[in-house]
Amino acid sequence: MVQFNTRANEILLKLVYYGPGLSGKTTNLKSLHAMCTDTQRGEMFSVNTQEDRTLFFDLLPINLGYIYGNAIHLQIYTVPGQVQYDASRRVVLGGADGVVFVADSSEAKMQDNVDSLSNLYHNLNANRLNIKQIPFVLQYNKRDLPDAMAVGVMNRRLNFRSVPYFESVASQGTGVLDTFLSITRETVGYTFKKYHLDKKIKDFDEMLNLIESNVRSSMRELPPPSETDPAPAPAPDATVLRHSNVSVADLVPGKIADAQELLEDALKSNMETARLYSELKQAKEALEKKNEESSQLYAQLDRANQDNLKTRKYLEGLVQNMAEAVISFAPDGKILTWNMAAERIFGYARPEIVGRNMAQLMPDHLLGELEQVVLQVARGQVIHDAATTRMRKGGLAFPASITYAPVRSADDRILAFSAMVRDTSQTQALEDRLVHSQRHEALGRLVPSLFHEVANRLTPVLLESRLIAEAAMEPHQAEQATRLVQAVESVQSLLQPLQTVLNPPAPNRTLVPVNRLVQEAAALVEAKAQRMDASLELNLDPGLRETNLDATLVLQALTNLLLNGLQSVAGSPAKRLRVATRAAGGNLQVVVQDSGPVLSEARQAELFDPAAAATPEALSLPVVDIIARQHGGRLTVRSQEGLGNAYLLELPLEASPVAAPVASAAPAPAGLEGRRALVVDDETFLLECLVDALGAWGMEVSSSARGDEAIRELEQGNFDLIVSDIRMPGLSGVELFDWLRTQRPAMTKRILYTTGDSFDAKTRGFLEGNQLPYLGKPFDLKQLKQSLERLIGTPIDA
Repeated sequence: MVQFNTRANEILLKLVYYGPGLSGKTTNLKSLHAMCTDTQRGEMFSVNTQEDRTLFFDLLPINLGYIYGNAIHLQIYTVPGQVQYDASRRVVLGGADGVVFVADSSEAKMQDNVDSLSNLYHNLNANRLNIKQIPFVLQYNKRDLPDAMAVGVMNRRLNFRSVPYFESVASQGTGVLDTFLSITRETVGYTFKKYHLDKKIKDFDEMLNLIESNVRSSMRELPPPSETDPAPAPAPDATVLRHSNVSVADLVPGKIADAQELLEDALKSNMETARLYSELKQAKEALEKKNEESSQLYAQLDRANQDNLKTRKYLEGLVQNMAEAVISFAPDGKILTWNMAAERIFGYARPEIVGRNMAQLMPDHLLGELEQVVLQVARGQVIHDAATTRMRKGGLAFPASITYAPVRSADDRILAFSAMVRDTSQTQALEDRLVHSQRHEALGRLVPSLFHEVANRLTPVLLESRLIAEAAMEPHQAEQATRLVQAVESVQSLLQPLQTVLNPPAPNRTLVPVNRLVQEAAALVEAKAQRMDASLELNLDPGLRETNLDATLVLQALTNLLLNGLQSVAGSPAKRLRVATRAAGGNLQVVVQDSGPVLSEARQAELFDPAAAATPEALSLPVVDIIARQHGGRLTVRSQEGLGNAYLLELPLEASPVAAPVASAAPAPAGLEGRRALVVDDETFLLECLVDALGAWGMEVSSSARGDEAIRELEQGNFDLIVSDIRMPGLSGVELFDWLRTQRPAMTKRILYTTGDSFDAKTRGFLEGNQLPYLGKPFDLKQLKQSLERLIGTPIDA
């Protein structure tokens, strides 16, 4: 009979498999049990009594899922098939909610089927159940037998109610699930309608479909039996519950007892034992699960405690090692905690200050400040970065920034106050230095434009002085002109390092004997070395071959290295300078070693940084470093006590010349005389000097002060070359080049640019991107003439 367990929200239904002996009832249950997934499979029991050795009582709980808040729970039973166990069958049928009659399909077993069906009728009546009303399904088992009767014949003999019937081979699992699904659907539907539960369900058929879907999802296919082992469906282990072996003969003499009643009581007792055993096992599993969850929770709690301990130690270490002083104090000003930064900033050790008043850290005129802070923070406010003054141990005042906050308990009460104190004296000093550096940075931004203006004005002076010197006839005039040239060149030499830094030159490579360059550099500084009474020793590798370098730039770098060495030994008792050359690892190496004082690591780090140079002379080593890097090499230094300072200049040792840019092409055999030139520059003085210089070399010169005027000149006549500035009002030199590229493409190979701001990124990108020759201002007549001769010698189609 259906049971409603309101405590567990379960509807418990009992299904019984009935039929003659060996028809396959137990095989059906074993197959169903094997089909169930591990999560759905209940325990199977076999209950034996002393009298009924072959009685099987199988309990297989299958949870079919929640239906509108209630879980449909099924219990499936079998009955013994032998006739002598009729009492046991009647007991098992008690309270049945649905019956599956398993008939044997063998023709020889038909009468057994009829007799068992009749027996089912009588035993249901004995349990006050009507065979015509109870949910009922027929299964025709053993359809694989050779003498299996036709289904129609079996239906006529057995299916008196025209109920659903299924063909099966239970030993292989065929038809087992379909039979089970049918009786489940019939039983649930009958029960819900009997107790009017279907009235609360909107779509009753959908609910039945859901139950069938849940059952199928909780089942799996049985593996097909192998030919070598044609055994029936796997038989799971069963828990055997035995009766206490009490028989009629063991009763107390004189007491009247019915053997049938004893048997029924024993069966019911064992069935109840099986139910209690199942519940006990479930309770045990639930308890084990709870224990496992408790163990996990304990492990989590232990990890949390460990994490809390680590966090506490971390926070304590963090507070103790903070750069700011962290102090806590009571409402009356008594200091409670004091970290290491507080010791460093204020000068008080923790034992001598904890327990003292915060007023000890404040100047007298700020004593009222603490009272205001306590009042504000006591209301829960946080005071951020309050600028004030505090006192170190010894009475020295210093500027400070303090953040005050309340320290709360677990119930949010304010227990104390915290103060995070930052010493801002260094910050103020840094801010002052920043303002100072920003002012110098603003001046530094003027250097490029100032250099451009100086270069523009110095170039015509340099050119004019050379022209005067070359044209001077009288000795006195020639001497004056020479002094003028020397004065102008001295100014140019001052600007040259800065020009190299602002505008790193591209090497004009040719095959050069490096030893000869070293000797030339030594000759240039020899006079200064003699005045200083310094010795200059050369140790040059005679087997060093020529290499591909820019002779002018490398000579400048070598001269700077020697001058730097002489300056280093100026204050040393032994003034010695050694220079050596060698080839090593595919590189040309020039070593300049002086006997000067050892350089500190900080000084070595800034030797090659132009920004660290405070004087023009200090730019000499950065210039050497720039020239080395422009050649693909490097400059390094090593300083040792007793050995002095050794500077190593490394340059790639290239024996074959590389392709030279347009500006370094070999000059044409024919000179400049008779050539037509167009000079374009907005500086009138420079324009006149350029016209005079080119005219003195026999050239026919036209001049323009603007780019648009130059275009008109080009439209009216032909020219062999163009000398042009880049930055001009109106049409710039860049726009003039764009016009030439479209209107006079041949002339793009015959233009020489002069500029004082080739360090500008856009200007440099234009010149290098188009591989254009140029002269950086200031330049002299010799540089101008050489550049023009190379330009004239460049083929138009080059």
